[in-house]
Amino acid sequence: MSMSLIVAAALIWLGLLFLAALVGERRARVGRLPGAWAYALALGVYCTSWTFYGTVTQALRSGWWLPPTFVGTIVLFAFGWRFLRRLVREAHAQNSTTLADFVAAKLGKSSALAAVITGVMLLGTLPYLALQLKAVSTSFDLLSVRKTPGSIVEDSALWVALVMAVFAILFGTRRATASDRNPGLVLAVAFESLFKLAALLLIGVFVVFGLHDGPLDLAEKARTQLPPAIGGRDGFLTLVMLGAVAMFTLPHQFHVGVIECSDPAHVRGARWRFSLFLALIALPTLPLAWAGALALGDTLPSDLYVLGLPLAAGQPGIALLAFLGGLSAATAMVVVATLALSLMLGNHWIAPLFGRTWARGGGTEDLRGHVLTMRRVGIVVVLLMAWMYSRVLASSDALADIGAQSFSALAQMAPAVIAALYLPSLPSRAVLFGLVGGVVVWTYVLLMPQVLLSLGMQPGWIEHGPFGIGWFSPTDLLGLGALEAITRATLVGFAVNLALIALLAQRGSPPVLSGGDLAVDDLH
Repeated sequence: MSMSLIVAAALIWLGLLFLAALVGERRARVGRLPGAWAYALALGVYCTSWTFYGTVTQALRSGWWLPPTFVGTIVLFAFGWRFLRRLVREAHAQNSTTLADFVAAKLGKSSALAAVITGVMLLGTLPYLALQLKAVSTSFDLLSVRKTPGSIVEDSALWVALVMAVFAILFGTRRATASDRNPGLVLAVAFESLFKLAALLLIGVFVVFGLHDGPLDLAEKARTQLPPAIGGRDGFLTLVMLGAVAMFTLPHQFHVGVIECSDPAHVRGARWRFSLFLALIALPTLPLAWAGALALGDTLPSDLYVLGLPLAAGQPGIALLAFLGGLSAATAMVVVATLALSLMLGNHWIAPLFGRTWARGGGTEDLRGHVLTMRRVGIVVVLLMAWMYSRVLASSDALADIGAQSFSALAQMAPAVIAALYLPSLPSRAVLFGLVGGVVVWTYVLLMPQVLLSLGMQPGWIEHGPFGIGWFSPTDLLGLGALEAITRATLVGFAVNLALIALLAQRGSPPVLSGGDLAVDDLH
């Protein structure tokens, strides 16, 4: 396919998304806020480019048609919807604009806790953002038959990051007041959810009925010609748990599901609406995995089967549709996540440093200018950091599992959110140290070895432990070497997190109160 055609199609689609946002804003001006269906579809921001690419690899490994993270999410909505509804009500009562705002406000108005949460959210989200950039750039390179870029300028991931930064700024930073909801953003995300669902279902129909004689024929070929799927049971159960907590720990999910929810009653209806959406969008996953393994095998990474199958069949139009679906899914996640991160960075890192200086420098209009500039710069910086992360890990096989690793890092926020909702009398310092302890374990077990190996470094302590203490090595922490790394990092991280919270709560540590720090929302 010509590069100009791909770029033009991508820009036209992104323009349609922006038009949907403008329509949503115009409807809101006359009191027509997004309804229950729009809210449920907007929750589909959860289905990123990983749904288009990475879940095919997951299905090939495990043999399950429904990704384990989706199982966890559906279970949470089926049995824990009251928890989510209460979370929405409490966040609205606190006038929270981000997850960090909510937890800090409920636990003693701790500015230190809010700043640490912001850092954890940034650390945990950067790999997931990098995954979106890498997925879009890799699929673009495959469609346009570009070789793997050598120089920075040739790296399509950089240009993807810059284009997405522009769209994130257009979508989310046209108003200085963060407390106002953004119904246009909700409608745009709901619109793109419908598109990516239709795109993936159409590709599934093409693969099952166009390349094979129906699902039974494809299943029989897979049974007789492919090796049996081998997936770790502990890894599957861990991903189920991570899928459940992701609904209130991922920054883009918290923003859409909690902050942008116009009516807490919509959560109850999302039990079946959003669950149905997840089940439908997962339907083609296993057929794509089977068909790709049968037709392409190892000639193409399984993450790219969704593009490789129509290309191999001489159907570039369907391949372009798959690319646009993945681009749409990635863009929605990037826009909402960078908006949420820029709000947290502004509120809890930048405003405490520069807010008083700004306040002495001029009037309200000057402050609004500072706020908008701060958010826009924050979006660009976050995406450039994500691009650098993707470039460092470009040659690492572990990039295929980076989505689950990011879920694992952000899951360490779960005890803090639950404490804020049900145990607001807990000392903020206990929650702070618990969170830091859990994230340190995740960094030690997953992130640090991954980064070192991607840089060509393999120090002995990764396998044998510091000073030769094997049970303290990342690969066999506490003698849990038989478990998958994602399970080991998550469980030990949770254990340390909860143990520190319990220990410091018993000592009655006083909350770390805000000493009058100036937040962004105080500037207007």
